Amino acid sequence: MTKEVKVLIVEDDFYSRQWMELLLRRDWRTQVVGEVANPTELISLLHDLHRHSESVDLVIIDTEIPQDDHWLREVLEVIRIQNHEVLLLFVSVAPNLQIAQLLRQPNVAGYILKGEICHALAWAVALAAEDKKILSPGIYDLLKGDLSFPSKTLVLDGRNPVANFSPRDTEASRLAFMFSMERRDLADEMMISEDYSFGLVSSLYEKLGLNDLIRGDVGLDQIFADQPVIQFHFQQVIDFIKTRKDDEKADDTKFKLKVKDKETLAYHMLTMPLIEEINR
Repeated sequence: MTKEVKVLIVEDDFYSRQWMELLLRRDWRTQVVGEVANPTELISLLHDLHRHSESVDLVIIDTEIPQDDHWLREVLEVIRIQNHEVLLLFVSVAPNLQIAQLLRQPNVAGYILKGEICHALAWAVALAAEDKKILSPGIYDLLKGDLSFPSKTLVLDGRNPVANFSPRDTEASRLAFMFSMERRDLADEMMISEDYSFGLVSSLYEKLGLNDLIRGDVGLDQIFADQPVIQFHFQQVIDFIKTRKDDEKADDTKFKLKVKDKETLAYHMLTMPLIEEINR
């Protein structure tokens, strides 16, 4: 099963752009096909992709890039002319009512605040690609008195932890699952022994609920409803682990590679936001 959503990133801050790319590349549902620093580069890249008949599903745009007041509408016009199916997802630090009002445009799939979506960016992209309007709580609060929301509007909040992690657990989970850091390096960063780091990460799997999914105590539909790509990959790893238990002669190297996939499973659970559907 291949990745489904092809994404472009428009972000002027180098570090923000790199972090967005990391979050999207780690997710099974999204594929980064380009990243640019400003609207001029975006329009040029869109023209180039159009000439080569290369598809783009969604463009993430930082709306706080220093530019004139009209560039977002120019981008919308370019997309309307070239490919009316390309979606835009706006991101910013602070809410902006003028930007929020562009949600009425058919190509605008959502508007989210960076400090509210946090690590759940790929979830926002994947859900936006399913023809849902995506907001973060601050944007919803900004608009709820003035705008009638279409059906399938979702409010995503990535600030709340999905597990009862202590601050130390949170740090370890970020290093192990976000950065996929080797245990030796994780131990060095946290100033613990390498042996202890293995036990620490094992405890995170339990607290996160991943072991419950692998054991079958909790169904995949209960956690990842309507996310077939994630369910497909989860089931592959679960099936392999079950096979491993029944086959003592399994290739140890292959098993270690699959155990590495367990970190990616944890990543998809760790980045899952609180999702609220707005029906009005």
